Amino acid sequence: MEKKVHGHTADYIKRIAKSIKKNQNISHHEALELASKQNGFHGWKHFQNLLNKSGVATIVNLRTEIKQEILKSKNPYRNLLVAGLNEILKQNKDFLQIDKNKNDDEGHIFVELFGYPSVVIWREISYGEISLAIWWKYDHAKHPQANLTGNAREDFRSTSPLANIAHYKKFVGVVVHGWVERETGKYIQGSGGDYITREYSRRGEKAELDKLPFVEPNGFKTEGIFFK
Repeated sequence: MEKKVHGHTADYIKRIAKSIKKNQNISHHEALELASKQNGFHGWKHFQNLLNKSGVATIVNLRTEIKQEILKSKNPYRNLLVAGLNEILKQNKDFLQIDKNKNDDEGHIFVELFGYPSVVIWREISYGEISLAIWWKYDHAKHPQANLTGNAREDFRSTSPLANIAHYKKFVGVVVHGWVERETGKYIQGSGGDYITREYSRRGEKAELDKLPFVEPNGFKTEGIFFK
């Protein structure tokens, strides 16, 4: 039987949040907060704490919570890379397979990460290794080089925007870069914050990243050996 707090289950709160998110066009996290408050709780975390106290948590839930805390304590920017790589795999399930007949694999996609418009950019560099970059909270309309011509126009081929970094705060919240291994294993190279380049983080965004939920990797590991 599913656990309840004051007659409410987690699935019920999530269904309410889904409706709120759709109607108000807000992030999933914000919708959960509102749904929880509408049903008499201080917030989503408060509801979860009460839910856990209402019975013995299952082994699966405990493992998930432990993974969340471990990941957040190491580096939330790695979590952002995991979310971005998951989005690539949704569109190309064979992305982590090396195709020796295909050279210079590169591209970008516009996606929503944690409720915000973002860009995921990748480029194969050598031995099947992938350079992976995430531009989180990206607003293309405010990019000063969005509509220029020639080499000055943003082409999403670099790990960071073409504009002067002084302009970043106008159109992007976080720019982070890392490497994905595919030949000896399937994982994001490094551990914790090691070998992840935080190329830009707007004031206040780190605190937002710290609040984001743990992202379960889809067919790869979040950490592994870094090849120099």
